[in-house]
Amino acid sequence: MTPSERWVADPSIGWRILLTATLPRPPQPDVVTVQLEALATSQGWPPPPAVRAAPSVDDLRRSLVAPDPAPLLVGICGNDLVLSAHHGAADGLALLQALEQLGLATVRSTARGVGDRPAAHGVVGTVARRLREAALHPPATITPAHPGEGPGGGDVMADVEVEGSFRTAALVHAAVRAIEQHEAGRGRRAHRVAVAVGASRDPEPGDDSIADRSALLRLLDVERLDLLGIERALREAQVETPPVAARRRPWTPAVERATTTGMRMLARRLGSTLLVSHLGEVSAPHVDRLSFHPVTAGGTGISLGAVGHRGRTVLTLRARAADWDADGLERLLEAVGGRLA
Repeated sequence: MTPSERWVADPSIGWRILLTATLPRPPQPDVVTVQLEALATSQGWPPPPAVRAAPSVDDLRRSLVAPDPAPLLVGICGNDLVLSAHHGAADGLALLQALEQLGLATVRSTARGVGDRPAAHGVVGTVARRLREAALHPPATITPAHPGEGPGGGDVMADVEVEGSFRTAALVHAAVRAIEQHEAGRGRRAHRVAVAVGASRDPEPGDDSIADRSALLRLLDVERLDLLGIERALREAQVETPPVAARRRPWTPAVERATTTGMRMLARRLGSTLLVSHLGEVSAPHVDRLSFHPVTAGGTGISLGAVGHRGRTVLTLRARAADWDADGLERLLEAVGGRLA
């Protein structure tokens, strides 16, 4: 069974996450192919598709986030090695693990899992609460600075480097302040800002497999919080239960039907204003630069990714190309980075 068949979630997006590693020298496609095939075999995955190439890293990224059931896709453009994982097969930290197993020596992150934090609600409670929120009190949306080209698939992505290392709370604070200013410039107030924060569950002892161990923390009305309030909210937040039954029960089909119907009817009002996912400070001595692009699911469909490496942090934004163009997304990202500089 493929990851996409196991991953019961919003079917309108590809659910692929990206990690880009800039290397001192161009990687050799034949060498990467051998390493990728060995990795797929060790994980019990199907034989991987051929390593991709493109004339620019932007073109390569766009091709690698298109819907595809493969657990892992790899592309090369110059010195850039781009890994694309289906989120049903790997989370962001697992992508770092895959990078290491593709022959780039030790790759380590300071990011830690959520431990034994309790879940906020069960599956039924989660579905009911989120659909009620979407119908009655939807999260704030972010107005595109320059709208995209209208209906169509694909994503637009931007990245920027800032000096220093930053905790997740600082990223959330900077992003929310940038969103407030962005909306004020368009005569709107950022009201009911909801921020989903990607995290990871700790693996079982002895389990070194590449897998999706992602967890989600969700903060509401974040525009009301200062930095200390955000830090406290992150410490106290319970883990969001995915709207997917881990075990089949008599009521599971009814819950899944309600979830699917709700997603279809309230797609633009579900989710959060922004998703933030930070891979922590990463030690990767054979890599010059790292960047991470999380998924663009639900709500506004904008995600902020971050990874620290060699005293600098690369921030990324990813949004739907139907809603945003590159220039507008870059301006919003520069506003976030400017609050961290």
